[in-house]
Amino acid sequence: MTMAVTPITLSGNLGERHRRLNTLVREAGVRGASLQEFQALPEHSPVDRLFKIDLASQLGYVDYIIQNLQDDDMLYVSRALKSKWLVDHHDVINPKHLESVLYPTMIKPAVSKLKHWTYINLRDPSMCQEFYLYYKENTFEFAIKYLPHCCNEFILQEVPTILAKMSSQHLKILSEKCPRVAEIYYNSLATDEVVRPRYLENQQSYYNSVKCVLKSDADVFLNITEKYFNMNSFRRLSPSASDYILRCHKHRFTNKPELYTAYLLHVQTLADRLSVEECQELVVRLARAKYLQHWFEYKAVEPLVKRLSPDKRAAFKKRVFVEKDVGESVTEWPYEVPAPPPHTYPEAHVFDDQDFRPLFVGGGIAFPLSASYRCEALGMSMFNTPGLILKTELDRLFDEFRFVGFSRALHELGRRLGAAGSPERRRDIFLVLVSKSGGRSEAVSALLSLAARHSNEPVHIRAAVLRSLVKRAQVWRLPAEVWINLLEFGHGLGLDGSTAEAECREGLHAVVIRQLLEGKCEPAITAAFLEEFSTLSEYSLSSAERVKVAAGLQNLLSAAALVAEPVIAAKLLSQLLDALNTYRVCIVATSPVVGAIVSLASRDAEVTRPLLQRLYEARVARRELLRLNLEFRRDQASLMNVLRHDLLALDYKQFSEIIATSNTNFDSFISKLAIYFQNDNFVTQLRTDLKEKYFDTEDRKIKHAKLARRLASLSGRDLEQYVQELDSKRTEVRRWSAMLRANAHRARPAVAVAEWGWRRAGVKAVATRAMRGRQAERADLTRALAAHRRTLRVALALSMLSGLDEQVDTFTLATKLRPAAALRALLLYFRRFGDKSEVCIWNIVKPVMLSIDLSKRDNLRRLVKEVKVVPQSIKPDYCVTLYIVLLKTKIKHFYSNVDDILCDVSKHLPEVENSLEPVLLKMLEMADAVQPVSCPSIFVRYFMLSKSDEDLEGRFEKLGEPLLTHLDVVREKNDWMFRKLISETMRSLMYNAAFFNTKCTSCLLVIEKFLAWMETFMPKEEYFNNYAQVHLTMLYCKAVRQSLKQLPAVFAEPRRRLEEGVDAVGFVFGRYIARELAQLVASYFDSVVELYSGALVSFLVNTLVSGSSRAKFVVSVLKGILAEGVGTQRRLAVYIYKHCQHEMKEPLQKEIKELLYKVEDIQVLVRAETTGVRFY
Repeated sequence: MTMAVTPITLSGNLGERHRRLNTLVREAGVRGASLQEFQALPEHSPVDRLFKIDLASQLGYVDYIIQNLQDDDMLYVSRALKSKWLVDHHDVINPKHLESVLYPTMIKPAVSKLKHWTYINLRDPSMCQEFYLYYKENTFEFAIKYLPHCCNEFILQEVPTILAKMSSQHLKILSEKCPRVAEIYYNSLATDEVVRPRYLENQQSYYNSVKCVLKSDADVFLNITEKYFNMNSFRRLSPSASDYILRCHKHRFTNKPELYTAYLLHVQTLADRLSVEECQELVVRLARAKYLQHWFEYKAVEPLVKRLSPDKRAAFKKRVFVEKDVGESVTEWPYEVPAPPPHTYPEAHVFDDQDFRPLFVGGGIAFPLSASYRCEALGMSMFNTPGLILKTELDRLFDEFRFVGFSRALHELGRRLGAAGSPERRRDIFLVLVSKSGGRSEAVSALLSLAARHSNEPVHIRAAVLRSLVKRAQVWRLPAEVWINLLEFGHGLGLDGSTAEAECREGLHAVVIRQLLEGKCEPAITAAFLEEFSTLSEYSLSSAERVKVAAGLQNLLSAAALVAEPVIAAKLLSQLLDALNTYRVCIVATSPVVGAIVSLASRDAEVTRPLLQRLYEARVARRELLRLNLEFRRDQASLMNVLRHDLLALDYKQFSEIIATSNTNFDSFISKLAIYFQNDNFVTQLRTDLKEKYFDTEDRKIKHAKLARRLASLSGRDLEQYVQELDSKRTEVRRWSAMLRANAHRARPAVAVAEWGWRRAGVKAVATRAMRGRQAERADLTRALAAHRRTLRVALALSMLSGLDEQVDTFTLATKLRPAAALRALLLYFRRFGDKSEVCIWNIVKPVMLSIDLSKRDNLRRLVKEVKVVPQSIKPDYCVTLYIVLLKTKIKHFYSNVDDILCDVSKHLPEVENSLEPVLLKMLEMADAVQPVSCPSIFVRYFMLSKSDEDLEGRFEKLGEPLLTHLDVVREKNDWMFRKLISETMRSLMYNAAFFNTKCTSCLLVIEKFLAWMETFMPKEEYFNNYAQVHLTMLYCKAVRQSLKQLPAVFAEPRRRLEEGVDAVGFVFGRYIARELAQLVASYFDSVVELYSGALVSFLVNTLVSGSSRAKFVVSVLKGILAEGVGTQRRLAVYIYKHCQHEMKEPLQKEIKELLYKVEDIQVLVRAETTGVRFY
């Protein structure tokens, strides 16, 4: 077996070397060789190792394959994974063994590749099920890759549990394996509140994913289509799908022809599949359908009408579209039509709290849009409305003669030509006649006879008519005498090659086509045509005409390119390639166009480059033009072709120049050289030349970073020695040495970077080694890197691949050594882990965020503002911290971002209550009369959350009194700002989160303090409405607390709280209102009821959150008022009902009317009569 002893020597081109290596492996296997004989032999090159791996793969040696999977070199890992039989070894390929034994000993890229290889090659249903169940909980996106290969029974059992996680692509793959999955998914839309919104966001994509079911289980697909097809936005089915339905499931179409025709099927395919009688009957049926009036017109059903013979077609069109003699109309769909499931938007509840935005954004005032701007925007939107499309004179003329035959149209319009008052009107008449001619020769002849009498029309009018005529009527086929009429009508339009007085390219094209079909083309016409070249593909040419035109264009362009300047010749040859491609003329190496391009390349290399690129991409003459492509393309594909086909073209000088100066990726080419050509003189010379390229200071094109990567890949064992030589020399080459060390992982065999240490290897090399490293080595490596400042960022990134203990230790060190890096890493941590982020990591970095100065760190400041990436469990505290940090930033234009963060802070009350005090103190510190506190609601809610009266007094002393003092200053200096501030302050007193929290015992005391402050500058008689609003808030708070005492079981359960709790609180609130109104009437006068009713309606409508629950709450309030009050108080109920009934559904209105009707009180009846409320 001497032939199979290492080192293995290969020769020839790349393909021959591949085949020789495969032959050696095959021969060794045939002779009964064992791997043990070769495993101990030395490996002089990568080829020796590849030979051993291939032999082990052929002989089925599992241990050696596993050994290579654990190698640091991905070349050997990839080669070992060619052993597809490895999937049959269940003791190795099972998730527990892989995760606990094999993966920890493999480098990270190898783990990723093995995972991909596993789900690609694993097909055994039981093993796929095992993999799916193992990964399902933690990595669903990876687990679901195995599910399509499980048995159908397991898929149908599992799909209902994962519907909410399924994307449209998942649905497509699973439906291909098991069509019933599509049915299960769509059936869930009616009941699953999680699946439905996700489906509605991307309906078309999900529907497209189940189209694969059509031919495997058509009933499932058609049932889905007839129930869930979105008639407003979905596209029609393809012609092939439409054809299949009509061939194999025509009864579906027969049952619902209007639906399938108007929305589902491809109409042309439908017309082709139906008989003439069926088409005629279908059009009549569609014409009867009034519910399709928006869609039904001649253009929509034209393919169906055209199935009728020409002698019957005109009469049928007149009957259906003009006389509308189709029988009795049908106003509604005769069957249920498809529709997507309805949107279910989350509805606000009356117990929810309002969100407040800053009143004064960025230290200034946010004014509304000016009236002029709003009017302008409204006007623009009106004119851009799709429904407001005005018809032109031409459109109206078309509509008038749409169902009139050509002869009659020619007669009537010919008479109108003389009476037409403008050239544009005569143009419209000619365009209608062109359309009515239908391209028929006799009709065109009659039209041109008429046009000959109007050959003195303005050139732009004649050009418009001629352009339409050429497009519609194939005028190049006209008889000679009619052709002369056309040329006379087109005089002055450049049909003879002269300069055109008006643009009429189509006319010139018609002349060119006619002359090409005749086999000759006049020089003047050729010159004019080449100035504005066209492949003439836009015209309806017959098969025979296309052949003649293609040959004529090829001869015409080739002849012109031979005598033209290089730039013009390149343009002509490009146009020739366009023409040959358009007419599908096969181009081979011996084609004249290829010879012309090669000839042009010798004249001007630069202008020929795009032409060679086009030939290469079209796979034309690649081998014949191999050297030429190498010169002009200078990319990896051309270099690889040289290795595969023509080693004589190897020129290390040329190759080194290409490799050193190009930004193109050459990794694959360099890898092939390093593996299969390592010992060739060419590669040795190439390495030497690349080393010299770095010191070539005159060549500015050299890409040093790319050069280092490529040289490291080619150097192999010599890289370490070369780097040592550079390190011993002068300092000028240290940069070059650092670049090579950073690419040390590219060498084969890889340099032992870990033995070098990070100071010698460099941070980049260490980072690459760390991120590619094995899981078993990761913890030790992380600790070693975290001990040094320069490698700390690498340690932070590496810790995110490790456990929580390593993350805590690394972030703790980072906050001491490099605080800014720790903060950046925290944001990456949030992005990577999302809601799985640990709060302890945030607590470690939070002090850094508070202490760091962001005013000079623009990029870091931008990153910390991205609050969306912060997990929900951390976001409240993060927003408060961020607000404090941003307030320190002395950048004026940045204050608007501070206000955005303030909104987030307010939304996270009461979670951020404990850390809110410094924020509020900072707000008061920065506020003044010009730039007041922008969000007083946060202060009010902070006071509401006090746990005792002593707690409230402490908060009020620190924050409340300064806030009221500040508001007093604003009141004296700026009345407009103060009105906005006091309005928000009053509305923010309504705080359900505090009212329903029994630990917050000082809510009423907070309201009383604000009432006392209001009394210092707002007389009650003058501001009765404001005081009434605040008193109503107090009554609402009391009603909530009373209901919590009376019905603790109801409010302990969230669902009952939102349903039964509304009735309970509303009823008690109504009773309190009736009592307070009685006191007001006793203290003031009877008509105070009307004043109070206005304040109450304002409270219900503006203070409470809107929604269906608010209407239910109002009804309960009315019940409470009617139950507690007497005549005067009950009068209030009529007023409230009058202003709030529009929110109530009919059953609620009926219930209130019955209650009011039963009240035998003259004041109620009189109030109802005067306000127009009828309940009897």
